[in-house]
Amino acid sequence: MKKVTQYLKSNRAYILFLFLFSWVLTLKNKIGVASSWDNYVFHPDAPFWVFIGGFLIFIFTDFIKRKTEKRTTQTSPSIWTYLKFFGISFIGYVVVANLFGIMISVIFDTVSRNYGTSYQITYRVFSQILDFIIFGGFSLAYLYSQENIAYKKKINAYEISNSKSKIQQLKAQLNPHFLFNNLNILDQLIEEDQEKASDFLSQFAELYRYVIKNANKELTTLQEELTFAQNYFELMEKKYQGYYHLIIQENLKNSTIIVPPFCLQVLVENAIVHNLGTISNPVNITILLEDGLKVSNNKVAQHQTKKGNGVALKNLSDQFQLLTNTPISIDETNDNFTVTLPFIKMSNND
Repeated sequence: MKKVTQYLKSNRAYILFLFLFSWVLTLKNKIGVASSWDNYVFHPDAPFWVFIGGFLIFIFTDFIKRKTEKRTTQTSPSIWTYLKFFGISFIGYVVVANLFGIMISVIFDTVSRNYGTSYQITYRVFSQILDFIIFGGFSLAYLYSQENIAYKKKINAYEISNSKSKIQQLKAQLNPHFLFNNLNILDQLIEEDQEKASDFLSQFAELYRYVIKNANKELTTLQEELTFAQNYFELMEKKYQGYYHLIIQENLKNSTIIVPPFCLQVLVENAIVHNLGTISNPVNITILLEDGLKVSNNKVAQHQTKKGNGVALKNLSDQFQLLTNTPISIDETNDNFTVTLPFIKMSNND
């Protein structure tokens, strides 16, 4: 009984449609038969029996569909598969309806009255064919649309899950990158100034706690990311005092923008690693809003240019591609390097 109730509830919209259509069809047929309003006769039970017939066709069609699907490995709905359902259901319905009619006629001894002439047989079969074309067609269209919606939901859920998995993999690749670069700086500081190295290690430990805390986050607030980028920059200043400047647009601090964790830190780090700032010619790293979240810096050539493998920027671009269907924009000239991060729009389900 519970399954029956659940089945009726899940298909209540279509069942209501069948009920209303049965009334419309019956009224149309009765009005068409009557030559005037005086001759018009309406039987209240007529739409009910039309509805019962249409509902039984739906049940029968759905039953054939379910049984046929068990024998196929096809995962996505196909119009040709539904045409096969239609053909099997059509033949099955006509056979079952006539066998049931003959059985009832035998029980009540009305065989000669119901099947006595070829006209009666032809009329019954023709009526059954029309009923199935109408109600069976509606049923198959409804079942196809329901399966198509369910299939799209499964695909969408799979794509979301797959995207989240890829984002986690990309962030997992950035963590060793972040650790390796900073350990290199620590190694240099140990040789230059052990007191600075100790301070660097202490602050780096605090930063890495943030990295671990946000490792599994897909998104974070811009305020949190700005704080992390500023703290990272302050850490770098322990080695490069006055060689680099970080400039953050004032209105960013009150922004409600959502970003992936570590995206700004990666770009600040990229500017520091690939440019050799000096006191007289510092590297100015600017973060501002302009057609996206833009991070730019002037280029100061190194004596020996570091040729990175671009893992950080590529991973960042892949993350935004998965989150927004738009990669990051990179604009490089002889004097400047600019990366623009597209805005992330939050859906109602997020």
